[in-house]
Amino acid sequence: LPASEKLIVALDVPDAATALGYVQAIGESVNFYKVGMQLYFAEGNALIAELLKRKKKIFLDLKINDIPETVGKAVASVSKLGVDYLTLFTQPPQINAARETLKACGSSMKLLNVTVLTSDASDFAAINARAKLSLEAGAHGLICSGMETAELRRHYGNEAILVNPGIRPGGAASHDQKRVVTPRMAIEAGATNIVVGRPITEAPD
Repeated sequence: LPASEKLIVALDVPDAATALGYVQAIGESVNFYKVGMQLYFAEGNALIAELLKRKKKIFLDLKINDIPETVGKAVASVSKLGVDYLTLFTQPPQINAARETLKACGSSMKLLNVTVLTSDASDFAAINARAKLSLEAGAHGLICSGMETAELRRHYGNEAILVNPGIRPGGAASHDQKRVVTPRMAIEAGATNIVVGRPITEAPD
């Protein structure tokens, strides 16, 4: 991936005007944006359409979980939006239902299952168990800390998409994240993408 697509900027803001202000200011140096629950629930698909109009790739971070049938139907709805990545935070039957739905829709959207939230402390055994069940059930990749990325790459090869949130440039405040690494550490460990929010959106320039 080009650098402009390896870096995903998190639009963790309350409204479209603020989000699009950042997109405008960042310009062509980044083509990939994360839209999470706060922004999506406020602005919905109109914002997604506007980002797509600006030729941006979208990581929709909704951490979907419910009974398998409901997850499948939700994924079918999201697959029509044209986003690139969607997060689930769920179990094998739901992941399987989601993957089957994508096949039926002919969608190229990628499903990423969350291993553990970056605000939680956890050990590699627990994360690896989540990774194994996620990938075996049909997830295209994982949301994981940069701390586990190298080990997960060794276990699962280069096929899996590994997205690292909780990235902080050297010397930046870690805020509410417990498991943070620098961009260089994450990329060298084998991350497909890194997600950076406040260090960019709250920077003076």
